[in-house]
Amino acid sequence: MVIEDGQWSWASCGYTKDDAVATVLIQDSAYYDVGYWESWDTLVAFETTEGYYKQGRVGGYPSWEVFTKPASYGTWVGLNERFMVYVGVEDGSKQDLDAFVNAINYGGIANLK
Repeated sequence: MVIEDGQWSWASCGYTKDDAVATVLIQDSAYYDVGYWESWDTLVAFETTEGYYKQGRVGGYPSWEVFTKPASYGTWVGLNERFMVYVGVEDGSKQDLDAFVNAINYGGIANLK
């Protein structure tokens, strides 16, 4: 992707098991306010009977977790204001989301130059 005088990129991969579909996306924003970083500061924590947005930490990094009924889960993890990792699970469970989120080496990504 090209913005201003620079470039930024992302890579993604999808996984399926039975009816569940998981997506893992890693965005390198090159420190530009693009992609998921564009909405990061606008997210607000809330909880209703239909779902939630919760702020937290994953691997020591700031994160947001979202749930929407009946079975849509997602987590964004911000790394050093440059990398964004997104994990989403459709038609799966919170345990499915946690398995993917916890399998990622956030420190390794954050240390990329």
